[in-house]
Amino acid sequence: MKTLQNFDIRKIDMTDYYFIAHLLDRVLVGRTGEYPYEELLEGIRLDTLWEAHFFNSEIEIFVARLQDRLVIYKPLEHEKVSKDKVIITRSYQLEERFSSPGETGYDAVEVKEYIDYDEYNLAYVKKTVLYKLKKAGE
Repeated sequence: MKTLQNFDIRKIDMTDYYFIAHLLDRVLVGRTGEYPYEELLEGIRLDTLWEAHFFNSEIEIFVARLQDRLVIYKPLEHEKVSKDKVIITRSYQLEERFSSPGETGYDAVEVKEYIDYDEYNLAYVKKTVLYKLKKAGE
């Protein structure tokens, strides 16, 4: 994955994204504008963000600490549904210690797997992109 140096995470327009963020002392799971978004912003301000995934139905953005700065990796974009594309949707339960269903309500993450075929017509997962966080019962 290609990285861009000198990245300022505050320049991402995070109007409507889910996030999974690893700070130095905890993992935060949520959505912009909801708890624990303010804690994420505080972690960014205090420079304790180790890595984070920001994602929605269009894109996944991954940022990670590389030595003393955050870098952004080439974003993964969701592909448009068509009869020629095979897309598998999977949901994965979050570990209880990360989900905090009583606080955020999120207890699972949904991903889209994009299937492609090699020269022998064997299927493989070309890419997996985070799609959304799910609340209990969804």
